[in-house]
Amino acid sequence: MNRILFIEDNKTKIEDIKSFLEEKYKDVNLSVKESFTSGLRELFTNDYDIVFLDMSLPTREGSQNNSLNSFEQLGGHKILSEMKRKELFLPTIVITMFRDFGVGQSFMDLNEIDDMCKDEFKTFYKGVVYYSSREDSWKDKLNNYLIELI
Repeated sequence: MNRILFIEDNKTKIEDIKSFLEEKYKDVNLSVKESFTSGLRELFTNDYDIVFLDMSLPTREGSQNNSLNSFEQLGGHKILSEMKRKELFLPTIVITMFRDFGVGQSFMDLNEIDDMCKDEFKTFYKGVVYYSSREDSWKDKLNNYLIELI
């Protein structure tokens, strides 16, 4: 049984990924945490084989997440940094609905984020999947990564 932690706050994306896994990979147990804080805590307190990670994450879950500055635009990158710092080298796939991140001089597109992560986290970062609920192309890309991991 492969255990996957999915750190993601979008309910539609969670359900689509869950359905995809149930259809393609019967021997997978998917756990979901919906914020940067809960995801990080879960990652370092339980055992997983693979991590799916959103790049933009709320700081806290649900009703706790109500202040204006409670969103980590590059929260996924911060989680990858913590994984590297604590030497938790789990295969990680970023799954995001955004093609652009940041504003002004800190602006980066998805390819730049992917290149940065490949460079900084080369031992465990596997790549990025652009997710859209209106298209199915993300399934092929995610499947290509999973074929190597499961």
